[in-house]
Amino acid sequence: MNDTLRRFFRPALLLAIGLSSAACTPYATFPSDGGAEFLAPGMYPAPQLMGKGLKVTYEKTVGDLPLVPAAVEGDAATPPPLVYDLPAGVSIGNWTQIGNQTEISNAREVTRADVANGTPIWAVKQIRIRSNRAEVDVIYPGSGGLYQLATAIFRSEPFGSFKFQSFQRWLIPEDAPVCNHPVEVANAEAEEKAAADAAEPGAETEAETAAAE
Repeated sequence: MNDTLRRFFRPALLLAIGLSSAACTPYATFPSDGGAEFLAPGMYPAPQLMGKGLKVTYEKTVGDLPLVPAAVEGDAATPPPLVYDLPAGVSIGNWTQIGNQTEISNAREVTRADVANGTPIWAVKQIRIRSNRAEVDVIYPGSGGLYQLATAIFRSEPFGSFKFQSFQRWLIPEDAPVCNHPVEVANAEAEEKAAADAAEPGAETEAETAAAE
């Protein structure tokens, strides 16, 4: 092979190897199960898979729930909105990105008030990826306040994005989701600290002295 051909084929070969490595995602999970490589929640394809997993699960399970009466008399009742929760460790920006990935117009991030009020919540429990197969476990609400587990399965072609393949309800009871939204968690921690500080001996006297001054 002459020098001209070598100069042409070597960069092409290196590019092909690089693309092949990028297209073959190793076995990884988020949140980590301790036995697989950690999958960063903000790196492709984690946000896309969480959004798609929520979308599939919501569309296949929301029909189990009663319709929400219209706020305006005479308007039609509607299905509950997609109120979603994510595992701890997902950044605020990724929460927004994942909500957009669901492509559901009424999707919104969970709040502590939703948990307290018994609002139906769809929560990503875990993502698992092995090469071109991905599984997204989602906790979904059923009638009577019961929560169960489902798995949305996706596959990708070489150099392609993950596409929905199948959906499995496991009928496994799950605890109701908690609110993992970073802002809500920070607010809860601040309120707990303020309450603890107020309960310390002498706190009331100090507050009264400050008020008197």
